[in-house]
Amino acid sequence: MPLGRTSRLPSLAGLRFVAAAAVVGQHSSLIWTHGQGESATLLRLGFAAVSFFFLLSGFLLTWAWRPGQPVRVFWRRRVARILPSHLATLSVGVLLLAAAGQAVPLHAWLPNALLVQTWSPHFDLLDPGVNGVSWSLCCDLAFYLLFPLVARRAAAIRPERLGYWALAAVAAVVLVPLLVTAARPLLDGPPFGLGVTQRQIWLSYAFPPARMPEFLLGVVLARLVREGRLDRVRTWHGAVAFTLLYPLDQLAPLMFGIAAIPVLPLAALIAGTANADRLDRPCWLAHPAAERLGALSMTLYLVHFLVIEHGDALLDPYGTADGLQPLLFTVVLVAGSLAAAWLLNVTVEEPMVRLLNEPRRTRPAELLTTADHQRETP
Repeated sequence: MPLGRTSRLPSLAGLRFVAAAAVVGQHSSLIWTHGQGESATLLRLGFAAVSFFFLLSGFLLTWAWRPGQPVRVFWRRRVARILPSHLATLSVGVLLLAAAGQAVPLHAWLPNALLVQTWSPHFDLLDPGVNGVSWSLCCDLAFYLLFPLVARRAAAIRPERLGYWALAAVAAVVLVPLLVTAARPLLDGPPFGLGVTQRQIWLSYAFPPARMPEFLLGVVLARLVREGRLDRVRTWHGAVAFTLLYPLDQLAPLMFGIAAIPVLPLAALIAGTANADRLDRPCWLAHPAAERLGALSMTLYLVHFLVIEHGDALLDPYGTADGLQPLLFTVVLVAGSLAAAWLLNVTVEEPMVRLLNEPRRTRPAELLTTADHQRETP
């Protein structure tokens, strides 16, 4: 069976941009509601996109993992990929708030800077800090810390048992909202909306251990694809399944729409798209333009909310826009988000990745010692 381009997955890069665009679309709905709340229809789409990113993270890390890779090298590379861009956008967010005359107390930015805010039950998704979208990086950081151990365990699973482990991960994803729903009496408190409390949404959506099953499913999914056990899965299978299930997602209790309902279609979408690259199947997501946009997905995710939130306040300070104005503002702010994402990518993300990942250079004293040793060696 031909394996094709097993090392590169350009189609998945393109698909990653589609997911980032879904999150941008969800938050862009704030422009149409004059900042009063996001579209309930698009909210579930944004939730599914975040679940997709957690699945994809486990998949891509496992796909690229090599058994002999030093753990410290892996951790350095992951930190280099997310931390500089995160701190840059956080700093810009603090400056924007200060320019608007708003106080930025220590508790509003320090836990955010350290990526520990979602470990606290006091974390409020409705008031998540300076750059609200960075909450998901807390989960990513937890995944990265555990991944070397997870990767070794996953590599030891016999191929014929991978399917059982995948089903166990799916069951764990479904179990999270079931347990949080059953624990409602213990999680009472201020309402989040749509029938859930802030404590419930924190525990099921933002608490890193609650998102670990999606990451683990992505890990097992990568092995299933590499072993050729999902060769029949195509991208359109996952897309059709997601489209058919989305109306159910809209009707289901909010916590089940976070990951439990869309998880299987999203897994099929990732597997089918990876198969397109692995088996050299044609896929428009592998187009160089789509792949380049995919390379901007992380920075687009980090900058877009700041651009939309502060840009809308500048363009429509009194919330009186009507007619075609919201559409025009949306186009301007989405374009501004893409431009800011590109700027962050070329000035911070890529340069810092190159700087922090380059091999340690030999110091002059070490070079002198080596040269002296070579001269003394007969």
